[in-house]
Amino acid sequence: MKSPLPTSSATQNIRSDSPRRYVHGWENGRAFVFRAMFSFAALSSLLVVALGSFPGWVDWWRFFGRHRSLGDSCPFEQPDLSVPLFHATRPRLFASLARSFNGSVPHSIILPAAHHVLHAESDAEYMYWKQTANLKYLMDSYPIDGGVVVLNSKLEGYEIVVYLPEQNDRDIAFLGPLPSKEYIIKEYHVQNVFSIVDLPDHLSVKAKTNVEILTTVESVDLYNSLPANVVEKLARIDVAVAFSDVALQAFYQARFVKTKEELTRLVFASHLASWVHKRVEKYIAFSKEVNEIWLHTEFVRLSALCGGDIQSYEPIIGAGPNAATLHYRTGFNRAISHVPVKDETFVLIDAAPEFAGYTSDLTRTYARSRKWTKEMEEVFGIVNRVQTKFIHEYYNLGADWMTINQLSKVDLTNELVEAEFIFGSVEEALANNVAFIFMPHGLGHPVGLEVHDPTPSNFVRPLEQSGFAPPTELADYLLQTEKFHLAPYNVASYEVFKGHITTVEPGVYFIPKILEAAKNGPIGKYVNWEKIEHGDYVSLGGVRIEDVILIDHDGSK
Repeated sequence: MKSPLPTSSATQNIRSDSPRRYVHGWENGRAFVFRAMFSFAALSSLLVVALGSFPGWVDWWRFFGRHRSLGDSCPFEQPDLSVPLFHATRPRLFASLARSFNGSVPHSIILPAAHHVLHAESDAEYMYWKQTANLKYLMDSYPIDGGVVVLNSKLEGYEIVVYLPEQNDRDIAFLGPLPSKEYIIKEYHVQNVFSIVDLPDHLSVKAKTNVEILTTVESVDLYNSLPANVVEKLARIDVAVAFSDVALQAFYQARFVKTKEELTRLVFASHLASWVHKRVEKYIAFSKEVNEIWLHTEFVRLSALCGGDIQSYEPIIGAGPNAATLHYRTGFNRAISHVPVKDETFVLIDAAPEFAGYTSDLTRTYARSRKWTKEMEEVFGIVNRVQTKFIHEYYNLGADWMTINQLSKVDLTNELVEAEFIFGSVEEALANNVAFIFMPHGLGHPVGLEVHDPTPSNFVRPLEQSGFAPPTELADYLLQTEKFHLAPYNVASYEVFKGHITTVEPGVYFIPKILEAAKNGPIGKYVNWEKIEHGDYVSLGGVRIEDVILIDHDGSK
């Protein structure tokens, strides 16, 4: 048995029956009360400072409880990445290639790996290196920059041969060694590995035996990715490499229908993007001060907590009028990006992290400090209703993609007519595509290894056939890509299938340049200019709401 703790004489006196017991008790009690009051006042002062300094009063406890860290952690478990995706993607790809070439002459398809690009006037590299999409589809995670991978057709299937970039001693010291031949063969299930300097001789042998030498990129892009000595030797031995749209479209056909394993990564990427958006929304709502750059930085930081190592695209974060710049480049204008966002202002965030090579694409439009004007509520409501109807009513297994896009265009036009942004009847507005003034882009696009994943060309229809052709005076404002092989997603026609994944991103914008062009042209008579100018809608910028939706392999939405 433990001995009792010793007691002091003061304690003994308080415990005695002496009259001093009550005096001692009162004096000690008063001291306790004073100390408690002082502690409470000090803590209250700290809380006042904290609530004014840190974004979101809902986060104050996390800050104090975990002050030694940034106070955030990933709330969900990442998908298992131990099984490479190529076990599922290669059979699809090889079947697609077999259908496309249909037993024609033997061929070799060269897939260049992405290489780090240097600034024109320095030895510094551009940031955010990403592997080429078709190579990722074939190899899954393949972090080697430079070199090529070659698919050699066989009687059954394809042989995969890797050609590694050259490395000198300095490269090894500064960048680390490349994986060994044995490791690559085992890890990536390929048949052989060589140096890139061996490529010309190997292609020369194939060319002499009537094997077609093909590539899925423009020949000039392929040669730009190869070392100068390799390009010179190819020219010297007269080996020509031709771009093959047949091979490219075979890749696109395979990539268009996502495997279950791909959907797992894509769904996680979207869940992660949604969580980050919700976290950043608190900064917009509760921070004493916030600007575009802070939000950009916080979005990237939070994405990395759950494996979103890089962004699917450069985050678009625009406040006020900047929300009307569809692909606004946050941070390019320092003076604007560091200006505090005012209350009763829209903040449009179009941003999403990439997970394990697969992208997402989410957009939210928030009200600063959650303060809404009637104009803000009006525009946001239009976009929200159009998106909700598309997701819940139109997008279903077997639906025709072009038809449901056209139905959504009718909904947007009807909303704009009812809100009196557009004069006249809905039918007249549709015939003249007046809604293009307020939404000069398509409703959605596939996502996958690229944020604008390609649509196979056999599904593409002429722009005029779709009903999405812009008014003549606004034709120059149609969003198009400089990449010749990427089909415009808003003129595709196909039935929605199992394994289909797409964005749905309606918007309403007040873009000064487009408004000016419309006002000065015949289409301007359909627009209620008095409403737009009196309500100062241009200062709001615009609203876009974007989500990723899919049909899984069970047919569920």
